[in-house]
Amino acid sequence: MSINSQDIISNSGIIINQDKKLYSFNLDTILLYNFAKPAKKGKIVDLCSGNGAIGLSLASKTKAQIYLVEIQSQLSKLASQSIEDNHLQDQVHSINDDLKKLPQYFDHDTIDTIVCNPPYFKVSKQTVLKDNQVLAIARHEIKTNLEIILTTIKIMLKENSHAYLVYRPERLSELLTIMAQQKIQAKRMRFVRSKKDQDANLVLIDAVKTVKEASLKVEPDLVIYDDNHQLSKEASLLINGK
Repeated sequence: MSINSQDIISNSGIIINQDKKLYSFNLDTILLYNFAKPAKKGKIVDLCSGNGAIGLSLASKTKAQIYLVEIQSQLSKLASQSIEDNHLQDQVHSINDDLKKLPQYFDHDTIDTIVCNPPYFKVSKQTVLKDNQVLAIARHEIKTNLEIILTTIKIMLKENSHAYLVYRPERLSELLTIMAQQKIQAKRMRFVRSKKDQDANLVLIDAVKTVKEASLKVEPDLVIYDDNHQLSKEASLLINGK
């Protein structure tokens, strides 16, 4: 049974169709939308786009053409419905395919901005996957993995253009290592903590494709909840748009 809803990220004004029985966007999505600085024109690709929440919402920030790449048909159909509901058919496009097939859709080195909220978790024999296969694929490296994603970014992204990712700090060393192998350099990084005295549980990365060395700016941590267990002022602004 579907549990359908229509939601809006921050103050983007873009309606996102969701089936919460399958998958719905979360804090990671909202933070990446706010962290990303998309190109004002050209082409933007949202890899592992799910129901298209990030890419669709970016239409409120840019006039660039936006492409939502998602392998799962159930989520891609929701994205297509959102494109229609927001009357964005001339700007936003849904691609229901494996990201390894993107060279069939775009020439190499032609994308101006890439955003990606990838699967976070590796799969081993000990991994217990959720009964919800759609959610399991969204969260675990079943259909793709970090190396494939970063290789795709390297192939598609223009030189000196930016990719924005949200990831887990426990895999940050692996992320940065593979990025360096692909000549993708972290330029800006921000850790996210639920409370100021807790370990970071997310990291936001602004990376640039370049053969040159890039200096890295680590921004002050984003703390979601204050000492009174209320949203911090900054978190409230990012999440609620006020």
